[in-house]
Amino acid sequence: MTDLRGVGVGTGAATGKAFWLTRDASDSPDTPDASDTQTAHGTPEDSSRSPDAERERFERARSRTVEELRDEQERAAAAVGKAAEDVLATHETFLYDPAFEERVEEAIEADETAERAVASALEDWIEAFEDTGGKTAARADDLRDLRGRLLRAFPGESERSVRGVPPNAVVLAERLEPSQAVRLAEEGVTAVATVSGSRTSHAAILLRSRGVPAVVGVGEALRTVEGGSRVGVDAAAGRVTLAPGDDDAGSLVQETPSDVRTASGTPLAVTANVGSSREAAVALERGADGVGLFRSEFLAFRSDGVPDADAQTEAYAAALDRFPESRVAVRTFDFGGDKPLPGTDETGPRGVAGSLANPDRHRDQLRALCRAAARGAGDLTVVLPHVTRVEEVTAVRDHLDAVTDELADEGVAYERPDLGVMVETPAAVELAPELADRVASVSLGTNDLARYVLGTTRDADPEATEPAVIRAIERAVAAATDAGVRVRCCGEATADPDFAALLVGFGVTETSVAPDAVPAVRRRLDGLDADAAAAVAERAAAASTKSEVDSLLNGES
Repeated sequence: MTDLRGVGVGTGAATGKAFWLTRDASDSPDTPDASDTQTAHGTPEDSSRSPDAERERFERARSRTVEELRDEQERAAAAVGKAAEDVLATHETFLYDPAFEERVEEAIEADETAERAVASALEDWIEAFEDTGGKTAARADDLRDLRGRLLRAFPGESERSVRGVPPNAVVLAERLEPSQAVRLAEEGVTAVATVSGSRTSHAAILLRSRGVPAVVGVGEALRTVEGGSRVGVDAAAGRVTLAPGDDDAGSLVQETPSDVRTASGTPLAVTANVGSSREAAVALERGADGVGLFRSEFLAFRSDGVPDADAQTEAYAAALDRFPESRVAVRTFDFGGDKPLPGTDETGPRGVAGSLANPDRHRDQLRALCRAAARGAGDLTVVLPHVTRVEEVTAVRDHLDAVTDELADEGVAYERPDLGVMVETPAAVELAPELADRVASVSLGTNDLARYVLGTTRDADPEATEPAVIRAIERAVAAATDAGVRVRCCGEATADPDFAALLVGFGVTETSVAPDAVPAVRRRLDGLDADAAAAVAERAAAASTKSEVDSLLNGES
């Protein structure tokens, strides 16, 4: 038995027979250059070429690619979910990016073929993204995917297929592109491992959203794995096991506790972050205790605009019906910043401030939430995102009062939901005691909290184990605990089982994670020694460096 190491995506584990995914020639690293690729794609002879003809060929190829993307978006939305649909929509948008069009036009004017123009324009961006590093580097795979689609579209070839993958196979590949990830998720693949890649790539995000365990960036050693051989993939450990024995295969699939409690008997909730009732169903399958974060703005992203109050009511009630004995926390719309409302140039404030700046839209959403609370089986909490001022909570309460009065006057069934706030800015941390006194729950958003505390951009992907972030978490949790309100933690960091245990040490009683991360977090927290976790949390809050915090999480000190 041999173990190979890479970067885990998600927390699941599986075994199966290896199946190598064949790469398209246009994307192979062995392809010498764009000119060689063009011949394979049926480029006209030089004597019959003209800039006008090449422009027409580019437009035809682009139109075919857009048609293919739109067809695939519909399939992806139904089979994989909103994340897949969004990725493919982004690809379509890039095809009409003025900078891309300008580069293609310049190359065609310089007497290049349309294929060469496309290949060279995208190659420049691919190299630039990879040189940047971080999350931006992961976008290079998106452009490789788009380049392959466009080049195949010139002779009118059909889209790349991943059909033929045997049942229960572990798919191996050089790298995985978003369109392939969508298809593999549709096919129900068991697990994935790649030679190269990043956990922040869109392909990885799509696999994680569907709970497909994956290990990326394994390196050249993965090439030694022969198709048909037995392979185990453990995403939580970032490990690919070659020729696992029966005992090894059994250890990859662990039983998930149905009821999570600390060693002293304190109940802990492990809930899920979702963007639709469909994802809520996946969360239920993974064993989630409820929904800790329903991203309501995803309804608008999927509909290319804010759905009306009736459609919203249906969506919220459907999620509540998935968890009839549990709680569903719906975050009000979080538009603004890098998440503009689809179909608009809206660049206003983020979160609750943006909702208050659009009172009609805000009241429609509150109205839908109140109606859903009466119709749905579960308990509803409305969570306000990006809170920075106490007055914002007061203003939402006023709107909620007005909405419930209207519904009562109209004779419409409603139920007033609990109100909660997201703590994801330094301002909210400073105001945590006052905010906690005014709401029924506090939710920590580690993604934005880390970025704002450390003063970095979204692409920088800062980690929540930085001491400044750890201390901000400690303060916010203490404020919620002192006020006697529920405290949950959302965000990617929470999906790390050891970080989740640290949060419990601070006093967090609910961790909300991606659906596929639910089983591993449940296993880690069940039977946790709360006193020992509190001691680790105290030392983490006193740490001066990230390495000290990481060592504590790894049990090294």
